[in-house]
Amino acid sequence: MKTLTKAAPNNCTINFEFGLAEAESFNFLDDEELRKLESILKEQTLQVLDVFCAASYHIREADGKDKSLKFDYNMLRFVFKTKNMELFIFHERGIRRIPLDDLTLFLINEINKELAENQQETLVRKHMHML
Repeated sequence: MKTLTKAAPNNCTINFEFGLAEAESFNFLDDEELRKLESILKEQTLQVLDVFCAASYHIREADGKDKSLKFDYNMLRFVFKTKNMELFIFHERGIRRIPLDDLTLFLINEINKELAENQQETLVRKHMHML
């Protein structure tokens, strides 16, 4: 986790789970949800995509066992415009082990890796919105 944020405690690992908004709930992102999203994108252009982001933390103890720490829950809103995209992040619940600036940079870097692999234009961070 130190590569994600300098604020991380020692021996801490992080796992992310993402969910996509559908009506008034979120469905965790799996192969089926990804196929549904790809099908929707073939038929229409999204203006907004709401994503639930759960971050779970674990610390490796001296005896080698992992100890679970509390989760952080964040809501991500991607707003797509003609020539740019805006990302809004709202920290829903948890102690916020990852500063929102660090989470934003991490997400942008991960998205850019995928875009570069597909030889598409990468994202440029112009400014940050804090909610």
